[in-house]
Order: sequence, then structure tokens, then C-alpha cells
Amino acid sequence: MQPAPTRFSHRHLLALSTFLVPLAILAVLGWNELQRSGASAQAALVREGQEFVKRARQAVEQRLDQLVPRLLDEARIELEKETTARSTVRATLRLAAEPEFAALRSIVLLDEQGGVKWPALEFYSTYLPLLLQTQRGAESLGEDLAKAGVLLANDRRQEAISLLRDVLRRLEIANPPGPDRNGQLLELEAVARLRLASTLLADRQRDAAREQFTLVVKLAASSRRSMELAADGFLAEAELARMGTAQERLNLLREIADNQREILADGLLTAVAHRLAATFAAYDPARPVVDELLREEACRAAIRSFATDYEHVVKWWVVMRRKSSASTAESPDDEEGEDERLVLTIDGRRTALVCIRPATPAIARNYGCASLAVHLDLRALLATTWAQFADEGNTFALAVQDLDGTAIVPPPPTTLPDFYVPTETTNDLTLSAYVADPARLSAEAEASATKRTLLIMALFVTALGGALWSWRSVSREAELAALKIDLVSRVSHELKTPLALVRMYGETLSMGRARDSNQAAEFGAIIAREAERLTALIQRILDFSRQQAGTLTYTAAAIDLAELLRSVVEAYSPHLASRGAFLVDSLPHGILVHCDPNALESAIVNLLENAAKYGRDGDEEHEIDLVLQRQGDKAVIEVRDHGRGIPPAELGRIFDGFYRASNAGEVRGAGLGLSLVRHFARAHGGEIQALPRDGGGTVMRLTLPLAAAPAAVPAGEPSTGSTAAGPHPAPDP
Repeated sequence: MQPAPTRFSHRHLLALSTFLVPLAILAVLGWNELQRSGASAQAALVREGQEFVKRARQAVEQRLDQLVPRLLDEARIELEKETTARSTVRATLRLAAEPEFAALRSIVLLDEQGGVKWPALEFYSTYLPLLLQTQRGAESLGEDLAKAGVLLANDRRQEAISLLRDVLRRLEIANPPGPDRNGQLLELEAVARLRLASTLLADRQRDAAREQFTLVVKLAASSRRSMELAADGFLAEAELARMGTAQERLNLLREIADNQREILADGLLTAVAHRLAATFAAYDPARPVVDELLREEACRAAIRSFATDYEHVVKWWVVMRRKSSASTAESPDDEEGEDERLVLTIDGRRTALVCIRPATPAIARNYGCASLAVHLDLRALLATTWAQFADEGNTFALAVQDLDGTAIVPPPPTTLPDFYVPTETTNDLTLSAYVADPARLSAEAEASATKRTLLIMALFVTALGGALWSWRSVSREAELAALKIDLVSRVSHELKTPLALVRMYGETLSMGRARDSNQAAEFGAIIAREAERLTALIQRILDFSRQQAGTLTYTAAAIDLAELLRSVVEAYSPHLASRGAFLVDSLPHGILVHCDPNALESAIVNLLENAAKYGRDGDEEHEIDLVLQRQGDKAVIEVRDHGRGIPPAELGRIFDGFYRASNAGEVRGAGLGLSLVRHFARAHGGEIQALPRDGGGTVMRLTLPLAAAPAAVPAGEPSTGSTAAGPHPAPDP
């Protein structure tokens, strides 16, 4: 047997390398691309964040540039309509009532140095502790005053009234009227008279109570320097108004709203204002006026609260800014100056936008101020602007900080590690773009990287598969080419001997060299036999070619195997006997199958020919058994010989085309016959097996389905007729 061509020739390895080198380059490039993709995604995310925060900055600037100048213009117009301090409160209320200026909280008037001109700031101290801070020798008066408070708390009014009258009598003795009266004793007297008046009023002694309240008012008027006396006098005045007419109560309420009691604490003023307003019923004709005054009072209190914050916090920033602007200005300011804006968070919770504009000549003349400042609630002003950057669909979340770094809009609770946060600054605000949902973005990035990895791997595997398939195709083609060369060599060798014999005996006959007619007949028989061998060989080659092309078909018919095999035995036994092989058969009748009879006959002849051809070396005679039997729904035909056998490792390969067993020796053959037998068996739903025989030799077992189970002929293959009829010498295994 000739060795099979190797699959790994230099030509094949070169072709495989041609595919593998680009694949290796592709793998390296893919890995580098995966490394760069992370950085590219991070850079793209930063660029997107920069665009996001840029849009946010533009939206903030657009909102402020549209609203602030108009608000300042409207504020100056409102202030020019009236000349009283109360007009500032009214201007604030009127402007804040408009939807576009709803964020307005206060309008404050400033002086030349940037300090508060109006409203006047609170300037007082707590006076109640002074009740016990009396001069030396009056400690007992303070103690008795405290005892009166305890008696009142226990609803012992008469005892408290007696004690308070005694305290007042002693105070009149200790601090008689005159220019040198003691201020602390006056404050103590005012407190004692307030408590006595309140107790008398609760005891329904209105006239006596009115007298005491009036004395407190006179005490407060006698000493303008004491904030405590001023507060006591204001409380007494409020109680007198409550005991008086509705007009008196309205007048005092209007004075509070007009900030005419500006030296007093806002909390005290607001409490008294609501106490006075409570004396007017809901159906009272004066109630609308009362409600309007309460609104003005609330606005006045808010304005003065901001004025205090301005003086303590904002003023420093305004002054520093003006100094910085003056040092860097290249030209003097124009006639009216420029608007100023400042954003600060007060008390860590109220974020104020303060806008300052120089006062017009009319405002400066009427109010004695240099400029006006408007205070807006920045959160309310920009709430709708920031809301459009906080939608759930955005990749980024907007965070906002003021000058001090106080978070106005806090960042998300979780942030993306190692992410550069894009920022923009405008109007004292720092806008930052944070990733809104870091977990989702990280998951998407990981999924994207996984997809890219899988894609590159798929491309690599696909390319590798294509390379291996191409290499296999090239190898297969090379094998087929080698097999074709081997086939030509074998067929040439097979044809050479018969042709040589035909030529030799033909020439002998043509030259008349035969001794007699018997010898001439012998020569003719040799020529006929060799011609038959040539015909059978050519037919097998044609059948194998049609088998490989898929055009070898069969014509099935119901046959009795015993009859067909008997005819083969009768026709082929003499031929086998001439080669020293004696055929012994066991062929019971009644075993029917559906198959092509000519093809079956050819297959049996091939098996018998091989059994006769491959006998043991040195055996001139040997026996071949042809056995037919039924096994279940199968018909089994066995050809048993006592020849040289087949190596166990090659029992399954001898049915491949062109394959010959390694122990075939010098026996001629092309290796096609058994391949045709297997094709026949499988085309009819059967199988062929090569089995070792006990005692040496081979058993060729051909199984076919019985006629009760129709034979399986390949569907869709048209029948073009049977293979060559009659017994044919079998090809070598």
C-alpha cells in the first residue's frame, strides 16, 4: 500500500501562515482598541458633560439678563411714584405680585458707602434681665417684683395687686420726679406699672388699668435713650389702643407698617400688629384695610431682616468688589454707573441674589439715598431653569454652588469614580455636571465593552474558522489530487497486463502461429477473459465516478434472495474453482427484499472475488461460505473466507474509496469495489460490515431490510437504470 500524502506540506503551512499572521495582527489591534475604548468613552462623556454645563450656564445667564434689568427699571419707577419710606414696602409688594417677579423679597435703599439707608436697623438689647439689675439698696424691690410674678402665675391677683402697689410706692420714694431720676429705677417702675395695669385689666378695673398704661407711656416719653422704656411704652400704647376706638387701633397699626417704630424689635412689632388686627372681626368694614396693613407689616419685617443680613454679611462683599473694580478700571464710570450682582447664601440656607443699581436723581432727592438694592430668592428665581437640567432622562445632573462653596443645588449622592467634573462659572455661581446615574452608566459601559470584546472575538473566531476551512479545503484538494494520481497509476497498472495479454495473443493469432485449432481457441478464450476484466474495471471506475458525483442510482424490485444468490453461485463457481476457491452456500428460500437485483448481484460478486483473491500465501485451495439468514426484520448475507484477514485497525476504513488494506501485498486492485458495495447497502437501507472470523479470515456481513419494511431508496433521485449486469471480478479491498 502506498503511504497517504501528508496534510502538513510546506505549501500548506505557508498558506496557513498567510491566514494566521493577519489574524494575529487583528487580535493585537482588537486588544489595543479595547484598551483605548475606555479612555475614548471617558473623553466622550467629559465632552458631553461640558456641553451640558455650558447649556446650563447659558440658560442661567439668559434668565438673569432678561429679568434683572427689567426688575430694576420697574423698581425705580415704583419708587418715583411716592416719597415716603412706606413706598418701598408698597413697591416690593406690587412687584412681587407679578408672576415674573415672584422671586422678589425686598427693596433696600443704600447710602454712598454701600450701607443700609432704609429701613433703619434694629438697635436694642434685652431688657428683662434688668429687672433684677437694680442699684444698691433696691434689691428688695426686684425681689418683690419677682414675687408678684409668682402670685400672678398662681392666680392670686389681689395679693399681686397689693404687692405691686407697694413696690410702686417705694419706687416713688426712692426715685422722685426730677432731672436726676435713676434710669434703671425708671425701667423697673415701667415694668411694675405694666404688670399692675395688665392685672387690673384682667380684674375688670379698666379705668385703673388705663391710668397705669398712660403713666407707662409718659415714663417712656420722659427718657428717649432707654430701649427698654421704649418697648414698655409701646406695649402700654398698644393696650391703650386696644381699649380705645377702632381708629386708634388702625392708626397704631399703620405706624407699625410705616416703620415709624423702627427702633423696636421686629418680633415685638409683628406680635403687636397681629394683636391689634385680632380686634377686628372678619365682617368689620375696616378688615380689608387691616389685612393690607398686615401684609405691609410682614413685608416691612422681611425687608428689615434682609437689611440686617445685608449690613452684617453682604456689605463686606459689595465694598470689596467696588474697591477691586476701582483698582482695575481703565476709565471712570459713566453717569449712572453699572449694575452690580452678588450671590450669597445667608445662614447656610437662604440663597440671595442681590442686584444694586444707582438711584435716579429723583429717588436720591426724595429718599436721600445713593442706590437701591433688590433682594431675590435665587432658588425660586432659577427653579424652572434648573428643573430642565434635572429631568430623569438626562445623563448628567446639575450641581450649583455660590461664592463660599455652599451647595445651592447639591450633587447626586453617588458619583462616578475618577470622573473629571466639567464646570462653568457665571454670576458668582459655579455650575457642575455630575453623572446622574453612575451605576447605570457603569453597567452600560461594561456591557458595551463586553459587546466589543465579543464582537472582536467573533470576528477572530470567524476569520480563524475561515482560515482552517480554507486550509482544509486546500488539503482536501491536495489529497484528491494525490488520490487521482494514485488512481491513474493503479488503473494503468491494472490495464497494462490485460492489454499486454490481449495484444500478445491477438498478434499470435493474426500471424497464424497457433499450432492447432485448440490452441487458437485457448488464445481466444484468454483474449475474451482479459477483455471482460477490462470491461469490469472500466465499469467500476464509472460507477465510482457516479457515486462521488451523486448520480449513481438504483431500480428496486421485490426479489427472493435465495433465487438470486443461487444464480450467482451457479454462474461464478467455475471461475472461483479455477482460482482454487470452492464455494459452499446455505440459501433458504422465502427471504424477500426490495433492491436492485443487478446491483446486488454485482455487490455479491465483488465480495466473492475479494474472498478468492486474498487467500493465505501458500494455500492452493481454500473454502468460501455464502450464507443467507433472517434476523428480525433484516436479511443478512455473509461471505466468509479463510484468507489472510484484515488488520483490526483497518476494518472500518477498507470501505473508503481507493483504500487498500496494509496486508494486500502484490495482489492487484484499485480499491473501489468495497466502496461501491457500501454505497449500494446504504442506498437500500442496509449496511456492510467487515468482521474477523474465528480461526482466521474475514466475514463480510451485508444486511438489507426485508420486503415487509420497504427498502429506503434515496428520495428525489431519479432511476436511470441499474449498474452493469452479471458477475464482475471484485476490486481489491
